[in-house]
Amino acid sequence: MASTYSNRASSMLDDYMTMRTLPAMLSVAFALASLYQFGGISQVMLPWLDYTLTAEHSVLVSIGVFAAAFASSETMQFEAYEDWEKVVIAAGPGLILGAHYVTAVNDFLLSLGDPLGHQIAFLVTLGSWGVAVQ
Repeated sequence: MASTYSNRASSMLDDYMTMRTLPAMLSVAFALASLYQFGGISQVMLPWLDYTLTAEHSVLVSIGVFAAAFASSETMQFEAYEDWEKVVIAAGPGLILGAHYVTAVNDFLLSLGDPLGHQIAFLVTLGSWGVAVQ
């Protein structure tokens, strides 16, 4: 009987770890790309590949990783979230894309103060990430 319980507990733990592994691994890439985009770090280099992250690529990485993590979350359905969670989730990609492609969004962030506006944007995107991958 102890063996059956142990196998069942181990199986549940494996399922939980597998479900949570993708968002956990992607969170590092998301945080680095967002930090770079919002000015928290000045350069992301991968010397083995002779590559330095560009602004355009940081947006693509952030949005791609966000979508992959959201798709692997437990909920996976936007309708299943509460209204305030939907707003927070939408704010992340909105700020990521808006800060890069919409001059008015970037100007608004700068009007809040440099670097304060971008620090707030970074924190909002992290909050959005956290809610999306719950």
